[in-house]
Amino acid sequence: MTAKKLIVVTGATGKQGSSVANTFLTLPHWHVRALTRNPSSEASQSLAARGAEVVHADFTDESSLTKAFENAHAIFLNTIFWETYYPLKAALDAEKKPAEEAGLKAYDYETKSGKNAANVAATVPTLEKFIYSNLSPFSKGSGGKYNRSQHSNAKNAIAEYIEKEQPALWKKTSLIYAGAYTDNSILNPRLDPDSGKYIFRLPLKEETRMPIIEPRESMGPFVRELVEDEPPGVKLLAYDSYLSMGQVVKEWSKASGKEAMFVPTTTKEIHERVGVPWELLDGPDYATEFGYTAGIDGIVEPHQLKAKVHVKSYEDRLRETDWSKVLAA
Repeated sequence: MTAKKLIVVTGATGKQGSSVANTFLTLPHWHVRALTRNPSSEASQSLAARGAEVVHADFTDESSLTKAFENAHAIFLNTIFWETYYPLKAALDAEKKPAEEAGLKAYDYETKSGKNAANVAATVPTLEKFIYSNLSPFSKGSGGKYNRSQHSNAKNAIAEYIEKEQPALWKKTSLIYAGAYTDNSILNPRLDPDSGKYIFRLPLKEETRMPIIEPRESMGPFVRELVEDEPPGVKLLAYDSYLSMGQVVKEWSKASGKEAMFVPTTTKEIHERVGVPWELLDGPDYATEFGYTAGIDGIVEPHQLKAKVHVKSYEDRLRETDWSKVLAA
């Protein structure tokens, strides 16, 4: 019998990591080592019950990662920004201070974690594939115009570090860029009680194209394709559907049976009226002006992969939704 290969999945209870772990748990020739900060959580225990080796890992400590990555043939890495950012921002908000400091500190934490992971992965002699979950480069893709999103800056700084400082690891690396999550606020309108219509009030244009993905279900199949069937060096835009915002509104209305309309606004208005930080607003401006993948050289879309990755389209997910429950919530 051929020995099983080992994939190490970081953030294994998160939206992306859980999908990767669950996908590889169904493959008899793979063993899954699921990294988490809380091995006793219900989600961690669920993975363990299905056969995963659940391991605690501290990404600020390379010695912790050395044990976690030991004997890995593949590693899926998704670094964390928001779990650092939001508590810091809440503290700054309470003091009525600008939120930019939270972004900078979260940037420092994420880049340190990513570099530590890369440094350790580079020492694993058994490693064949390293898959890093990256983000569109808002700053690079806009020529520096949209440079306030530290979550984008951090992800791309880590990828650049791997390429320049760990060239041997870079030769084993593929990058995966997830589309907008299905639970993203841009895909979920609000009811206007006066008109009875559902309003997509967005700092985008109707013709702005947005890749859409259900990460808990689709990231795993895409990562499996990168690990098993594709050579290293792929930069994959992972999505279930790639629609204009006008198409999103039409599909949502058709599936829900409710009248919906697109109402354009600006990021400046949202920032000033609602207080949404620029950390979250450079992305829409970048996507509208330059496109979702601007600044990424050699991006590959799902139809360009060697084998078809079977995922459910956004339109099918809408049609299968129990709208009586969703609209009543």
